[in-house]
Amino acid sequence: MEFFLPFLRATKQLQKPFEQLLETMVKSTAAPPLCVISDFFLGFTLASCQALGVPRLVFHGMSVLSMAICKSYCVNAAQISSLSLLDPVDLPGMKLPFTLTKADLPGETLNSSNHDHDPMSHFLKEVVEADANSWGVIINSFEELEKDHVPSLESFYMNGARTWCLGPLFLYEKMEEGLEKSFNQNQDPSVSAQWLNEQSTPDSVIYVSFGTQADVSDSQLDEVAFGLEESGFPFLWAVRSKTWSLPSGMEEKIKNRGLIVSEWVDQRQILSHHALIVNGAGAGISVGRVRNQGSETLVSRQSIAEGVEELMGGQEGRSARERAEALGTVARTAVQKGGSSHDTLNKFIDQLRRC
Repeated sequence: MEFFLPFLRATKQLQKPFEQLLETMVKSTAAPPLCVISDFFLGFTLASCQALGVPRLVFHGMSVLSMAICKSYCVNAAQISSLSLLDPVDLPGMKLPFTLTKADLPGETLNSSNHDHDPMSHFLKEVVEADANSWGVIINSFEELEKDHVPSLESFYMNGARTWCLGPLFLYEKMEEGLEKSFNQNQDPSVSAQWLNEQSTPDSVIYVSFGTQADVSDSQLDEVAFGLEESGFPFLWAVRSKTWSLPSGMEEKIKNRGLIVSEWVDQRQILSHHALIVNGAGAGISVGRVRNQGSETLVSRQSIAEGVEELMGGQEGRSARERAEALGTVARTAVQKGGSSHDTLNKFIDQLRRC
């Protein structure tokens, strides 16, 4: 993570060649681009698009609700800072479908109001301002899941910018058919794919991943390992740490039941497998019990084990899996002709053509 900010700042060096390319496309082609879709962190694209009269849309990988919470948190950080870690947080103008605590909120780097001279905060201020002044926002989600929270997110944008829910985008590629076929044919199977193929019972494996940017301590990874082992359920866990190693004796305990991989994994392929569960709103179990270990606050192994046991074998977990299956059906319908995301995509293109 020490390279994260230098990397982000280095992307600004792309502005000049990006602008030259965009200018060539606008002035020298028969069909100039309708818009530019830019990652949130590439805030420099806004000035180039405005100079050339091309609408700039910002793309967020997060959901509507997550983005609205983050933006509201930044605005109300002063009031929230006085709360203790497990105090409930009330965000003005937002009706949350769950109880939010201070512990659930993102790190202090998103709160730029108190760190005006911090380089990361300065960079974030720039990209947040570019975000707010974009023509619109593209979200990789669907209206049936997010429509109640769209007004909250749009309130943080200028000039009537709209939020366009066009996802789940990967379903446009007919992922289920294509990836399941590749599994069945074992085309260039990875270690994880081979292992998953051996787990023949549907909904039998829990997949654990903290993404590519989360900085999880070795102590917390220990708690996760012991929690997964104590739960008794099969698991596939992607671990990216360069310093952590499996606790002594753990390898034998999880033999034939758990797979820990350190290399890059194809998450879309894994989540399409018949042995895994996909979580969505109302389709998961909260694991929130924490304990203090020195100066570090950890989610305990007992809490993790109980959460996995309930998700995989309890009544609440059964309801969560049913909800996940129902959401999956709605998501697939959304991207088909006549579905909400398909219709929104057509409206989105039509409005761009009228610009």
